[in-house]
Amino acid sequence: MLVFLLDAPRGQTHPAPRIDFLEAIASLFRLAAAMFIGALTGGAWADRWSRTNSRGRILVPIAGLCIAAPGIFLLSCAHVLPLAIVGVMLYGARNFSDANMMPVLCLVADSRYRATGFGVLNLVACLVGGLAIYAGGVLRDAHIDVARIFQCAAAGLVVCAILFSFVKPTAASADK
Repeated sequence: MLVFLLDAPRGQTHPAPRIDFLEAIASLFRLAAAMFIGALTGGAWADRWSRTNSRGRILVPIAGLCIAAPGIFLLSCAHVLPLAIVGVMLYGARNFSDANMMPVLCLVADSRYRATGFGVLNLVACLVGGLAIYAGGVLRDAHIDVARIFQCAAAGLVVCAILFSFVKPTAASADK
């Protein structure tokens, strides 16, 4: 992501900015640490909330998406490094859904189709991720500001949270 943000467009006479190896590793570590903490926190929170609310496992990923969207927006608007780091850390909340995807699937899908459903979810996630990277490159080649691309991604997270709110547990999910 850091190379994508700082790489100079083709055809310009000035060289691309030099990225220090240790800075790149540190930025990747911050993102990975935020995502790991997000997955652990989301899993623990969903376990606790599901004891008192049957939709707890569904509401935690929605909360994670709602926390991650302002993080991406803050990252797109940040002009100082500490704000960008806060944005990346907030984006780690997106992983609340990673720890809860199979339990949510158990709430909404018949046990015969859970493995297939999980595979389809992973397939769609990989396809959307790959297409998003391709679309980001196309938009960047069209000289669309990277900040605008991230702001659209933040809006996409809000749309995903709204769509996720329509997921309802089935009555048969009590057979855990």
